[in-house]
Parts: sequence; structure tokens; C-alpha cells
Amino acid sequence: MLSSMSVSRHSDVPVYRQIVSQVTLLIEMGLLTDGERLPGSRLLAGNLGINRNTVAHAYGELRELGLIEPRGRNGMVVVGGSEARSSSEARSSSEVRSSSEVRSSSAARIKAREILAVAARECLRLGLGADEIRDLVGGLATWEAGQALDVRFVECNAERAGYFADELTGQLGVPVKPLLLGAQPAEPPDLVLTTFFHLAEVRARLRRPPTEVVAIVATPHLQTLVQIAQVPKDRTVGVLYSTTDQATAIRDSLASAGITNIQVLAGPDDLRGADPVVVPSEMPELARALRGRVRVIEYGNMLDAASVRMAGEVVRDLQLSKVWHSPSHE
Repeated sequence: MLSSMSVSRHSDVPVYRQIVSQVTLLIEMGLLTDGERLPGSRLLAGNLGINRNTVAHAYGELRELGLIEPRGRNGMVVVGGSEARSSSEARSSSEVRSSSEVRSSSAARIKAREILAVAARECLRLGLGADEIRDLVGGLATWEAGQALDVRFVECNAERAGYFADELTGQLGVPVKPLLLGAQPAEPPDLVLTTFFHLAEVRARLRRPPTEVVAIVATPHLQTLVQIAQVPKDRTVGVLYSTTDQATAIRDSLASAGITNIQVLAGPDDLRGADPVVVPSEMPELARALRGRVRVIEYGNMLDAASVRMAGEVVRDLQLSKVWHSPSHE
């Protein structure tokens, strides 16, 4: 199995560390199993064209990690299995982590290896060598890390902030985190997304230091508007949200569409003869509190496609700018 191992003298990673990493990977992938014998330091050094002491150094590191141990005439053999894998990850961490965090990290590493193994096999089929593949992976990792942006979606209540942040994460292809209006993150984000309703306030709050702010149009689903429009004019449509400001904004939006029999409600017990009552789809607890008492219409929103495309263009511009101004490009 170690016959496929290779090292690069031109890499920034010391040769002994390259050996440690490759043997560790083979053990964690199950390609080297407990009790399997490793080649002697002289033999492996000859195959790799390096100094025997370098291999001995690497084997010493692997012993410290609990992954191999000497067995007399049998030389170095693999030991530890999954226990050695978990303990090596825990020891190599620079900070103290809980057992659940270690398990999460281990699962992520295993998944990453599966993905990289498929990609590596395809690269080998294309005729690339191990060194070329290693350089490509390193370069791509540096590029992707440079592209990482801190993107937030700002709203006045946690439910809507989380809902839209999840929607935008899926559509933009970058993580978007929710941020409550008025909250201050530890570091200024690279990009803040919000609705036009909050645009002026968000821009005022993030003026110093300057942060890119883009407004997203959130429009109600057509089905929601049809249900509300079908309510007889002599009946009152209640609007109940977690904040009065948000309910008022919905009322004003519906009024601009010609629906005027709207009443903002203060809470589930303040119905004031309203039937039906419009509640946000991202707050199912409000719908549950009203069911059986009045008809409930869940006000679902959809993100305007043109707004999302514009936000996507801004994300790409910021990614390119971030990579271009990274230390590796200076």
C-alpha cells in the first residue's frame, strides 16, 4: 500500500510531515489495518529516494500519535483503529473540544476524504501525477478560503431573518447568516442583505465602517394575495406578526394593492372581529394559536429573482476582490 506514496522536496511541508500525513490518511481510510506491517525505514527511504533518518522521524511521529508501534522482528505495525483516529484528531487540535465536537470533526474529515478520493482518481485518469494533484488541491483550498465572505441578512425579527437567510443561502450558494436589526456583529460583515423596508436604517447603522448593503425584494406568493382578495369587503382581515411594525408594513403593502379592509392585531387574543387572520408562514406557532377560532391565511413570501441575481453579482465581485487582495496576490 505504501508503494503509492510519494513526497515532494519542493513543497513547503517538510518531507517527514508528508509521510506522516499520507500514512495517517491510509489508516483513517481503512487502507492500512491493525496488525499490518510497515516497510522498514531503510526500505521506505530507498523507495522514496530520501534519507533514512527522515523516515525514522516520521515513524516516531506516528508512534506518538498512537497509530503504529514496534513489534520486534515484525518492525512497525499499525495499531489503534478508530480509537487511534479519534485520539489523534483530539491531540492535534490546538484547542480543547468536547467529545461531540471531536465526533463532528471526524465525520467531516471522513466525508471530505470520500469527496477528495473520487476527485483524485479522476485526476489520475487524466494523467496528472500525485504532485500535480497535491498542488491543485492546495491552490483550490487557498482560493476557496479567500472567497469566504461574511454575508448577513438583516430583519427586525428572528423568524424572518432566519427564514430569508436560509432561502438566500440556497440561492446564492454562499452561507448567509441571520442578523437582527440593531444587533452589532463582532466584525463588520462583507455584505449585508435586507428588505427595502429596512434599507435606510441598515445603511445608517453600517455607515462606519462602510459595509456593502443590498436590498432584496420580498413579495407575497400569488396564492396568498388571491386568498386575501377573495375575502368579502364587509369582513375584516386581521394581520398578526411578531412586531407591530412588520404587521403595519404588510397592511400598507396590501392597501397599495387595493385591499383596504385590513386591521393590525396586537396579539392572538386581540382579534376584534377579524376573520380571517394573516400570519407569517415562518411563524407556525401563531397559526397554531389561532386555529379553531378563526380562519388563518399564512402569508408566504418569495424572493424576487432579479434582486437575488443582483445580490449574486455583488457576491461574486466581493469574492474576486477578496482573493485578489489576499496576501498570496500581493
